[in-house]
Order: sequence, then structure tokens, then C-alpha cells
Amino acid sequence: MRVNQRWCSDNAVAGIITAILLVGLIVIVISLIQTTYVPKWMRSIEAEHMGDVADQFSQLKSAIDIQAATGQKTPMSTSITLGNKEIPYFSASRAFGSLLILSNNCTVTITNISNSASYSLGIIKYSSKNVYYLDQSYIYEAGSVILNQSEGNVMSIKPFSAIINVNVVNLTLDIVNITGVGGRTSAGGYGTYPIRTEFVSNKTSLMNNIKNITITTNYPNAWHQAFKSTLQSANLTYGANFSVTDTTGEITIEFLGITTVNLALNIIEIDAWIAS
Repeated sequence: MRVNQRWCSDNAVAGIITAILLVGLIVIVISLIQTTYVPKWMRSIEAEHMGDVADQFSQLKSAIDIQAATGQKTPMSTSITLGNKEIPYFSASRAFGSLLILSNNCTVTITNISNSASYSLGIIKYSSKNVYYLDQSYIYEAGSVILNQSEGNVMSIKPFSAIINVNVVNLTLDIVNITGVGGRTSAGGYGTYPIRTEFVSNKTSLMNNIKNITITTNYPNAWHQAFKSTLQSANLTYGANFSVTDTTGEITIEFLGITTVNLALNIIEIDAWIAS
């Protein structure tokens, strides 16, 4: 009888030790996943989300381009997703973002041989608050789409083109002014918010003998590189036919020598608001 009791006692102790070891193993595995794999997964999720925002800003530009081309005053919606999805069952900080419609945030000034014209423009801006991935902003400015991050900024979609015909450069520039209306011009958090845009007007001006174009912007490098690559693609030589000068918050494209530049300028007015 004593032997059986001792045998049962040993079995109970062994079972308890086994359970403790299993619990410890589970805790170790979960800790390993939490500290090693969850950050990698979340970084991948945040990077994927930023790719989605880039696509959404491309769709936003396409929607505005369609409205400007057709001239129809029917509002269109483009959704922007502010934050990323969570990983179920694991503890991970969730990234979020902000969406703003800002008035008078960019100025384009065009000077030709006889006069100059200046246009103050509003923008649409998304800014991320990532935890694991690099913070980025996407900006719809003067008809362009710009990506901004700590390493610098680049223009992913240009609002201009250039074609050279003998010694004459024919430049086309579409500048879009975004005006916030409807009372709501900002949003923040995790959700998906529709931006409603409505066409107001489109005016085309032809300007000959352009001397320089000055853009006041928070993203001068993006405009610099975009103009430089476009004009070089039109067989203009940097330093001989044109120059680009950067200062803090401003960029000037100057046409040099005997280069004749004619500009078709499309001035597009768009009302925008963030829908609930």
C-alpha cells in the first residue's frame, strides 16, 4: 500500500514538473515571436500600407484629372487609409496617420519677357505615424504627387511636360488649386476616409518667351529633380539652356541663352472636403 502511494506521489510530481516545463516553453516561444517576428511582421504591414496610400494618391490625381478634362461638376470620392491593420492575438503598437487639406501652401510664379503671374495653391497631405517603418508623407501639390521622408522628397507623378521643336520648347503645365470646403478639412486616426473633390473651373493661358518659373514649396528637391529630368529629356542642356536654383522653401527654373520657351498653362480650381 505504501509503495502504491509513493508511486502515485511521484507521478503527480512528475506531472506538475512537466506542466511547468510546458508552460515555460510556451512562454519562451511567445516571447521569441513577440520580440523577433512581430516587429518584422508589423514593419511589413506598415510598408504595405504606405504602398496602398501611394496607390490611393495616384487614384486621387486620376480623379481630379478626369474632372478637369470633362468639366463635369459631379463630386468624386477617393479613399485614403490612415492606419494599418493589427496582428490578432499579439501585442503590437498600431500605426496611424493624418489627412489635411491646406490652403495657400504653395505658390507658382511665371515670368515672361513682359510680365509675370502668380498663383497661390492649396494642397492635400497625408502624414504617417509609423512605429516600425519609416515615416512618410504623400502630398498632392499643384497637380503633382510628391513622396516626402527623412531622406528627402521625390515627385512620383509630374504635372508638366516639355517638347522641343527646332529651337522652341513647348512646355505644358497643369496647376491645380485645392480649396477646402464643407467644414471638414482634417482627419486623424486609423480609419479610411473619403476625400470628395468637385470641379470648379479650368482656364488655359498661353504665355510666350518664358524667362523663369519660381515655385514656393516645402519640397524643392522634388520639383528640382522633376523639372531637370523633364527638360533634359526634351534635349535641353543643364547649365546652357536652363538652370535650377534652390533656396530654402523655393526653387527657380531659369531659361538661358537663346532658348525660346512657350507655355500652355492650365489653371484648375477644385473644391475638396473630407467626408464622414
